[in-house]
Amino acid sequence: MKKLPTIFRRKGTAALDLTVGSPLKRILTFMLPMLIGNIFNQLYSMVDTVIVGQTLGSDALAGVGSTGAITFLILGFVSGLTHGFSVVVSQRRGAHDEEGMRKSFATGIALTVVIVSVLTVIALAVTKPLLTAMHTQPDFYPYAYQYLSVIFGGMLLSALSNQFASTLRAIGDSLIPLFFLVFSCVFNASFDCLFIMVFDMGVSGAAAATVLANGISALSVFTYMWIKYPMLRFKPKHFRPNLKRYATHLKLGVPMALQMSVISIGMIVGQTALNTMSPTEIKAYVTATKIDGLATSVLNTAGIATATFVGQNYGAKRYDRIKKGVKQYTIFMIIVSLALGATVIALHRPLVMLFISRAERTEALYAGALKYLVFNAGFYILLATLCITRSGLQGMGRGTLALTAAMAEVVMRVGVALIAMHYQSYTIVCMLNCMSWIGANIMLFPAFLATLRKYVPLFKPHAKFLHLPNPSEIPFTQPKEED
Repeated sequence: MKKLPTIFRRKGTAALDLTVGSPLKRILTFMLPMLIGNIFNQLYSMVDTVIVGQTLGSDALAGVGSTGAITFLILGFVSGLTHGFSVVVSQRRGAHDEEGMRKSFATGIALTVVIVSVLTVIALAVTKPLLTAMHTQPDFYPYAYQYLSVIFGGMLLSALSNQFASTLRAIGDSLIPLFFLVFSCVFNASFDCLFIMVFDMGVSGAAAATVLANGISALSVFTYMWIKYPMLRFKPKHFRPNLKRYATHLKLGVPMALQMSVISIGMIVGQTALNTMSPTEIKAYVTATKIDGLATSVLNTAGIATATFVGQNYGAKRYDRIKKGVKQYTIFMIIVSLALGATVIALHRPLVMLFISRAERTEALYAGALKYLVFNAGFYILLATLCITRSGLQGMGRGTLALTAAMAEVVMRVGVALIAMHYQSYTIVCMLNCMSWIGANIMLFPAFLATLRKYVPLFKPHAKFLHLPNPSEIPFTQPKEED
């Protein structure tokens, strides 16, 4: 804590300009703090789950775990929305348009507050019907409902925290969000222990700890941004209604939000299929998803880094760097995904022990968790390419194409879930993710290449035939921002 004031006093900024230097080195430098932050966040989530599982029992753990699909439906929409707004900021950053950055930041905040406030009311109203429609088992239902009610009630704080952190990353600062994320997780863990173990608030206490930590994070990040980055200091005039500017943000934010929600529809159908399985299989699945989440956070971070890298270079018209950087980064992440998958499968047994008390550990539970991890960790390479190509399209402002790919992902997920329910097969439920990744990749990979080909030749032998100029050689001119 003694070093915190020096962060504000230090000259210069922690923001990286991703339009210059070695593409792969820049992406990795930008990604590393985010990766550490996401891993730390996942580790906290695991600690949170351990506290719930060890102190409140496996029924409470399964109840909270069964909320994942509904949580992703609502909070995923919010996350996609704020991330989409930040893409506009990254494009303005690449174009060196500081006034445009202020307008974009202010517009994003205004839209987030209005949309999320309405969404909060809707989410609280549909929680019970969704849990019932998903055939949530009676033993798990009370825990799921209590948890979701508190999480959705504090959704605006989570949205603003995401908004501010995404904006910092959009301008190339991925280091400072890490610091505040660590502080937030420490607060969260402390509040967990206080609310659950001292005040005996149960799963509501776990949810309240998350909401309160998000509020502290939002305030801290905004304070830092305001002090450190004059380029983001908006004024009341920047909130003036401007239909063209709102449309620009919604064009990127809404498709990314819908993409998350569309994917969550498939997850809800999958959770419904899971809820028809035995309690042991449900507990094994929930436990395995917590282990899986730590590994997939690495691949999801790759997507966030790609969106910022592509967004800045797209705004700077450095299309050659997009091609080179994404190619190098994809190869690197394929290697990482193979190593991750092998590690998760090999260590599944000791990892399962973290979440389940000794008295409730059974061979059936270990086997169920391993089956899930084989069908997920064994296919991380598909998730890696999906995250990179999807985020690359979003960085170039092609959110609608990414949404179309999400549709394919949902079709695969829903189809597999329906088959699983028909045959009452836990094995098929475990295949939901990998099948949806296949469906999304079939759409995303060609779409990304086709979009990039509009700006720069993809293959040297075809360059003369295509007669496409390299836009990176065009002298830079700052784009005009609407009033």
